[in-house]
Order: sequence, then structure tokens, then C-alpha cells
Amino acid sequence: MDGPATNSSGNTQPRRRTKVFRDPIHDLIYLGPDDHWILELIDTKEFQRLRRIRQLGLAHFVYPGAEHTRFTHSLGVFNFARRMIDKLIERHRDDDEIRDQIEGNSASIKAAALLHDIGHGPFSHVFERVFKAEDSSFPSHENRSCEILRDTDTEIGRVLNGLEGVDVDIVCCLISGEEGPPPDPYLKDIVSSQLDADRMDYLLRDSLMTGSRYGQFDSEWILNALAIGEPRLGDRTVKKLCLDSSKGTGAIEGFLLARRLMLQHVHGHRTTRAYEAELIQTLRLAVLLCPTLPDDTPEPVKNLLAKQGKVTTNEYLMLDDEVFWWALRRWAAWSGTALNKGSLQESLQRHSLRLVRRNVPWKTVELDDDKIKDAVALMKHLEKDESPLKFECRVDRLEDLPYKDFQYFSRKNLDDEEAFFREIFLILRDNSTIRLSKVPDSLILKGLTEHLAVYRFHYNREFSEEFARLMGQFGVC
Repeated sequence: MDGPATNSSGNTQPRRRTKVFRDPIHDLIYLGPDDHWILELIDTKEFQRLRRIRQLGLAHFVYPGAEHTRFTHSLGVFNFARRMIDKLIERHRDDDEIRDQIEGNSASIKAAALLHDIGHGPFSHVFERVFKAEDSSFPSHENRSCEILRDTDTEIGRVLNGLEGVDVDIVCCLISGEEGPPPDPYLKDIVSSQLDADRMDYLLRDSLMTGSRYGQFDSEWILNALAIGEPRLGDRTVKKLCLDSSKGTGAIEGFLLARRLMLQHVHGHRTTRAYEAELIQTLRLAVLLCPTLPDDTPEPVKNLLAKQGKVTTNEYLMLDDEVFWWALRRWAAWSGTALNKGSLQESLQRHSLRLVRRNVPWKTVELDDDKIKDAVALMKHLEKDESPLKFECRVDRLEDLPYKDFQYFSRKNLDDEEAFFREIFLILRDNSTIRLSKVPDSLILKGLTEHLAVYRFHYNREFSEEFARLMGQFGVC
């Protein structure tokens, strides 16, 4: 009974274990006696908070199965990162330098993979879109994660900072890319790159839980093809996480195609984005009305709105989906003399009720590239005039690239060296490397480097006549 056990995903795990998680993607995630510190992190109140933050914001309004949380995703990323580490150690078992470096940093890598989303706010990415629009310095969830992990006033900060073999500075560098003592780039690639454990898990998990098939790809074959290569630019070589070209080319094409399809059809679903547009405008309206909100608005929400998002770490950790849904329910039940027809208070009550009851979403107009400026001009007109209609519509930009090549990073003002090493590399038979964007005869890869841009104008159909007039006036349609 002391031999290895193989689960249905093909993962060989030790028989001795202290905890097993059943997971729809990874089947069984085992934690053995040496993983007791992982359980200590999982059991902290800050990590348990992730059970109360849905992975996909309001996507469950469109895909009823999308009830999965940042908690389950974080466990999955940890498991993928651990398996990537094991594969690399196995593949490079005769290279003492690589093996020793991976083993010496494995605890920090696993911790970073597990805790990379600890700083997410309610409704996941939607939360950042509320406050980023008003204040570009509003911290990203990655930066929030590092604040939480470095803060020894938090339970998870005390546990992490007290762990032997875990370097908190390295953990934060792996999560956020901040300056610090990073290990070789190939170790960072496991947690944060275009071929990382995070993307592998969220694509498979979001695909399964939404009931779509767009995010399916051959993760086992990607793991099997992982290797450490040394791409060269001029006189400099860097160790990078690469794929064996004889095994991994087709698998990485499928992986990147899955990302494109999920972005277009699931993460960017027009109805989901319409609901999110209304939620964003509802919370912006709540910020404006904060002094007059009902007394039974949850204190953590009132505090956040009063400070326009600039809260302390402990105040931030009081926030989750459940707290905000409670606030929305209270606002939906708001009554009194302040709720005159057409008032901002009445608008907040109406929006909150629509979201709580999942009423018909706002109407969506797809915008051509040359119409986005007209829609922005319409919004600026409403903002300038202080029209209540500014809370009844939103311009929505969805822009991304499934695969970011050298030219993309150069346009982002990265120097040539950094832009070069941000790509995914394949290892050829002679052990030289080639950038994925330079692989010949791959029409799929060429298509995946094309910019994906979807522009929309969402508006409340209750004001269809008003918006028809405004859109005609500004040339939106």
C-alpha cells in the first residue's frame, strides 16, 4: 500500500496523504505530509474568503453553471504549478543546476500559484473596472495580493512570512512582476507568462463550468512537452519555460485557440458584458449617493464607497460577493420620500432591483471601429451635462490578443530584449529555440496574433427613445 496511486487524470500521487480535494478538472488533488504548510495557507480566513468570490463575475446570469469561485481556481492553479515543477525536475534530472534551482524555489512557486488571486475584489475583474475608470492609480488585484501577503497583521501574511523555505519577496515578484529578487525567468513563467498554470486552469475550468467547449485543449500533452530552453538574443541567453517542438506545437496552437474562443464567446459574451455594464454604473451611482444610502447598507460597502476604493488592507478583506449582494438587496428594497421618480436615489433602487431579480439586460449596440469615438463623445456629453442618463448607459471596450508577440510588446514600449523574451519558445531538435511567432506554416498562430477588439454601447432599454435620439445626434448608429 506504499506504492503510488494513479488517478483518472493520469497524475501519479503518493499513497500517504493528509488531505484530498475532489476537483472537476484535476480529479483528485492530493496534499501529503510535506504539504502541511499548504493547508495552513488554505485554512486562513483570507484564503477562505475566495469561496465567496465567483470566478466569472456575473457570467452565471448567462451560464447558470458558472458558480465556481476563486477558491477552486486557486487550488487548480496550485496543482498545475506543482505538476509543472515535477515534470521539469523529471526532464532535467541530469542537470544539477536546474534541478537544484527548481527544488530550492519550489515552495515559493507553489505558494505564488496558490495565492495569486488572494487580492481579488467582489465580482472579480468587474470590481477593478468600477474604480480604475475614476482613478488610474487604483491598485490591481495582483498588487492587492502582495499587500495582503506582506502584511503580518493578516492571518495569511503571518503564516506565509513564518514558513521555512518560502521567500515572500519572490512570491510577490512571481505574482505581480514587481521589482525584487526573482529567480530565473523560467521559474516565473510557471506562475505568470503566456504559458502559465493560471491560464491552463481557468480555460479548462471556465469552459467546463459554463457548459461551453471553447476552452478545451490538451493540457496533458503540454505538460509532457515542457522543457527548459535557452533562447539567445545577441550575446545574451536566458533560461525560459519552453515546449519541445516535436511534441508541443499542435498542443500550444490548441491552447491559444481556446483562449481566443473563450475570450470572444464566454468572457466577452455580450449579455454578460451588458449586465456588468449595469453593475458598474450602479456602483458608480452608489459612490455618488454614499452619504444618503440606507442605514442598513453593510458597513464594509459604505466604507469602500465613502473612500472611493481607497481602503486599508483589513477593510478590503471585509469585501466579497455576498456582502455586495446584501447591499444590492437593501438598495433594491429602498423606500421613502427620497425616491421621487427620476431622482438618482430612484435610479439606484431600480438598478439594484433589476440586478437582484436578473431582469432583461440592457440593450447592446455593436460598434464599428470608426463609431467608438462617437459613443465616447455621447458619454462625455452626458457627463458634462450631469444628465441622469449617464448612469443608464456605458461604452464597453474588450481588447486583447490571444498571443502577444514581439511586435505587441514593442508597441507597449518594452525594450527589444524584454519584448523578445516575453514570447513562448519552442526547442528544436538541435536544442536551439524559435519564437512561437516565427514558426513557419502555422496559419493558426498567424491568426492568433491579430488584435481582437470588440466595442459596444450598452443602454437601458427603458430609455430607448432618449438614446435613439442621442445616438442619432452623435452618429453612433
